[in-house]
Amino acid sequence: MKWLFVRHGEIPSNINKVYAGWSEEELTPKGVRQAKDARKKLSELDIDAVYCSPLKRTKQTADIICENLDCLPITNEAFIELRMGPWEGLSEAEVADTYPKEWNLWNTRPAELNLQRRETLEQLQQRVLKGLVSIEENYIDDTSILIVTHVAVMRVIFLHSVLKSLNEYKTIPVENGRIFTFESLSLEKI
Repeated sequence: MKWLFVRHGEIPSNINKVYAGWSEEELTPKGVRQAKDARKKLSELDIDAVYCSPLKRTKQTADIICENLDCLPITNEAFIELRMGPWEGLSEAEVADTYPKEWNLWNTRPAELNLQRRETLEQLQQRVLKGLVSIEENYIDDTSILIVTHVAVMRVIFLHSVLKSLNEYKTIPVENGRIFTFESLSLEKI
């Protein structure tokens, strides 16, 4: 099975370096252009199904991408952004000031960060992998599935695919509109 992942287009929180988490923000004009650029890049591929996070920014991105496809996006909670707990809606500067010890851990050993009401990277990775398994069960091997999702989801999937530690989370660049392609993912490990 071929997996494609696209990060949603830009939202205001991306510009302001705010942890958007599960907020319902719409794409900026630049974000719409990024979604259209992704659509153009994906238009030459045979995509059998499109799934997306239920948040507004991913649904909007998926709708733009699906304008040239023969399918509609299917929302799936497994691909929603990392639950940020007390950091949601705060800027990076506010988090650094309010949670200096945790901020340092997040930037040096992010897999070890464990805050109340905040999802760990391991919890996120397990949620996403279970979502992929549930999709994989419904399709044949030569299917191409597109997932429109968020930066954290794409990073944990990439690290899973290359068998690297979640502590390398911050080393994976994932710009808005970025596409990752995996010819296959090892899903039997979950």
